[in-house]
Amino acid sequence: MKLYVYDHCPFCVRSRMIFGLKDVACEIITLPNDDEETPTRLIGKKMLPVLVTESNDAIGESLDIVRYIDETYGSSVLTVADKAAIEAWMEEATKLIYPLAIPRWASADFDEFRQEASRKYFVSKKEAVFGPFPRLLEQTEALVAEINAKLGELEVLLSQQDRDTGHFSLTDIRLFPLLRSLSIVKGMKWPPAVDAWRREMAVRSQVNLNDDIAV
Repeated sequence: MKLYVYDHCPFCVRSRMIFGLKDVACEIITLPNDDEETPTRLIGKKMLPVLVTESNDAIGESLDIVRYIDETYGSSVLTVADKAAIEAWMEEATKLIYPLAIPRWASADFDEFRQEASRKYFVSKKEAVFGPFPRLLEQTEALVAEINAKLGELEVLLSQQDRDTGHFSLTDIRLFPLLRSLSIVKGMKWPPAVDAWRREMAVRSQVNLNDDIAV
C-alpha cells in the first residue's frame, strides 16, 4: 500500500494514525504541495491524503481511509463511541487553531515545501482563504490566550472520559491532528491531562508532534 500525504496536513495525520495504531505496514509518500497531477490522476482532484490499496484502488477521504484499514486488517481498534462534547470543543477550537498553525506551516521545514515553488503555492492558496500571513501572525498573542483557555476546557472533558487501552474512537482520530497542528505554536500551556494524552497518542499512532519546531 501507498499513502500519499503532506506532513503538515491534519487530514493526512488522521490517515497516518490508523496505520500506527494497528501496526499495519504502508509506504508513506510526501508529495510536493504544488503537485496537482498525482492526486488528480488518482482520485480526480487535487486533495490528500490518498491511499492506494493492495488491490490498486484509490481512496481519497481521510476517514474513509481510516475505516478501510480498521475494517480490513485485523481486529477493529475503533470500538469506542464518539464523544459529543469533545466534538463540539473541536468545532470551536478549529477557528483558533488554523489561523495560528497555517502561517507557521508555511515557514516550516516540511518535505512538501522542499522546493520554493511548493511553498509559494501553499502561501498563495491559503492566503486567499485566511488572509495575509503577516496579519495572522500579528494576532498571535490574542489567539494563543484564547486557545490556552480552550485547552483548559479540554482538560476537563478528557478527565471525564474512561480510558480503554488499545481501543479508540473517531473523536480520537479527529482530536489528535488538531493538537498536533497546535504543537507548532510557541507559548502553548498544555494542561497535564491534555499533554499526557497528546504524547501518548503520538507514540501509539507513530506520528510525531511538532513541539521541537514550534515558532
